[in-house]
Amino acid sequence: MQLYLIPPDGGQGEGAPARRRRSIPCLSLTPTQRNRLRAALRNLRTAYGSWSCLAEVMGMSVVAVEAIANGRENGSPATAQRAAKAAGITVEQLLGGLVAADRCPTCGRSG
Repeated sequence: MQLYLIPPDGGQGEGAPARRRRSIPCLSLTPTQRNRLRAALRNLRTAYGSWSCLAEVMGMSVVAVEAIANGRENGSPATAQRAAKAAGITVEQLLGGLVAADRCPTCGRSG
């Protein structure tokens, strides 16, 4: 026996309502961090030679990497982590983490 479920609108409606995307404050980058990520992606593209090579190293699609680098899409912390790994640096170095004024920005030692 098969059971068919008919939606309340008789099956002729618009379908499921579109979901709104919300950014979660703790999981999104600040505008300054997004700018630094975009700059890092453009520099990495030059270092790797092409968007496709960079995207392959990062494990992302070429379209997604280009969209983030050109500002059409917002980057995520995961994208920043992939870019930092491709660059061989930490995420803090990539996004310009805060450094105390009495410490070396490269090694972190107090002066």
